[in-house]
Amino acid sequence: MQLRRILLPLFPALALWCAPIAHADPLSAMQADAQALNAMAQTWPQLQAAAQSYGQLAPYASAMWAGPGPVVTTPWGYREQCHNTRWDTTTQYLVTGGLNIGGDAEAEAYAIQAVATDFQEQLSQYLVTLAQSGNPQEEALANEILAQKGPLLQSLDTLTALLNTTANQLSDAMGPSTDLQPLPISHWQAGIGDAPNLSQVRYLPGPNDGAPIGWYAGMAPSSIWIRLEDICPTGTASLPILPLKARVEQAVQQALVDEPSLGQVVQPLESGSTWTAPALFSGFGGVGLNPVRERLVAALAADETGIAGYMAPISGPLSQYNGEVQRILKEVASGDD
Repeated sequence: MQLRRILLPLFPALALWCAPIAHADPLSAMQADAQALNAMAQTWPQLQAAAQSYGQLAPYASAMWAGPGPVVTTPWGYREQCHNTRWDTTTQYLVTGGLNIGGDAEAEAYAIQAVATDFQEQLSQYLVTLAQSGNPQEEALANEILAQKGPLLQSLDTLTALLNTTANQLSDAMGPSTDLQPLPISHWQAGIGDAPNLSQVRYLPGPNDGAPIGWYAGMAPSSIWIRLEDICPTGTASLPILPLKARVEQAVQQALVDEPSLGQVVQPLESGSTWTAPALFSGFGGVGLNPVRERLVAALAADETGIAGYMAPISGPLSQYNGEVQRILKEVASGDD
């Protein structure tokens, strides 16, 4: 699926160490980084789970949810092609949500690398400050923290290596033996945004008394008789949203403080995800039975499952590194007392 092409440029850059940024107060910078890392350690598994849930989209790729819509017969014997209100109120938002997850994952991965690396750099500066203070208590604190720096660096190396492994997995997926699914849409851009909570989607059918779009077979759409009677079904959907956008944007803002040059990479993601449907008679409103929308949702299900698989190995090492960071901050707090 072409959605993965958005993610591919991300990971080679993750192998590079960000240049140290000089802060007037390394401790304050460490605290800000630690807060952001703690939040990302919670959000990343949620993103991965949201991508994984898109593997269960089979019902939404059916004709009922994504097809052209039902055909009904009027009392005069005319056959009327109805609009698919399930698509309008529910299914099309699954596409945007899937693209949002791709953009969220890209932005958050950049943020993880920038913030995790900056914490290590700020810690080094902080230890130098303690060691050169001439204060025996601060020098003792530096020695205590140094004893924990080894596990911190080891967990950072593990995290970075896994991010690079993810890059290789994506590269393999793009190779000659790729099984990517083509997206039958014209133009799209993944960006930072929320995602639907697929476990809580509900659709409430309405009466057959006035769907706003429909036409009688064999009659020109401009005919005054075309709206003689409309018995198309109606309905509304309940589509709860997972609030991921604000969390990812917050992580990105901290990453930009640590590494301002990332702005060139993440700025396009901040406008959110967009996509454009094919021409009118490609299954998005015409009378034909071209299952473009069904293929779109099915492709999304297949490829979001793959993205979830790529993301999954990061959760454990990210949690471990975050744990090391939080332990060091507790050591600093206790040493300052």
